[in-house]
Amino acid sequence: MKFISFLIIILLSHLNAQSDSTEWKQYSRVGSVSVDSTSGVFGFFRFNRKTNVTYKDLRLFAYGIQNQSFVYLRYKSSNKYGVNSKFYRYTITSIRKNTRVDMDLQYHYNQGFGYFANQYKNGLINVEVGHGFDMSDYLNATRKTSYLKGGIFWDHNTNWFSSKLEYEHFQQISEIVQSNLSRNQYIFEVIFPLNKNVYVNLNIEVEDFLIREQTDASSLTLAVGWEGDIRKLF
Repeated sequence: MKFISFLIIILLSHLNAQSDSTEWKQYSRVGSVSVDSTSGVFGFFRFNRKTNVTYKDLRLFAYGIQNQSFVYLRYKSSNKYGVNSKFYRYTITSIRKNTRVDMDLQYHYNQGFGYFANQYKNGLINVEVGHGFDMSDYLNATRKTSYLKGGIFWDHNTNWFSSKLEYEHFQQISEIVQSNLSRNQYIFEVIFPLNKNVYVNLNIEVEDFLIREQTDASSLTLAVGWEGDIRKLF
């Protein structure tokens, strides 16, 4: 956890150093989570900033269920190749700890290119391809597990709710030492606004490994959330 705290400080320092005039927004949620018919509590915190060219996003998600816990910290940065370009490049850095599947600490990094396939009045569809790697027990291990990554992402808004559907596939291309870690990851999210800043959020996440020997991970969360400009809080 000391490493996670240190990384948060570094990332927040980077966010505060940005000179762009576009406002940073803060999102936070608290609620209940259900994993394999077992319930617990979770918290979610996010910094996000969008301009006509750049996208910066920092997320921290954590939950506790009985004697098990899951912590996930992710930072994504992307830049379009011009204001009117449909192409962009991105990098994602994340660390996570999941006692449910005996994961002490895993570092993940991937980078690549994206394309806005369909931008319409009420939503956006984009696709990404890239290369990434994992390092389990990051502070002590040196062996990397490498992947080719592909994904498709769909955001859609209506007068009553907004939704997000994400699909990512990680195909292992490095040597298989213990087991094949190729996997699919799915996220489905629906947000129902209550007023300008408060909303109800329903989120389903699934990590589906392609071989039976690996333990799949899934969760269902229901929460009340808040979003706004972080600078207006001070």
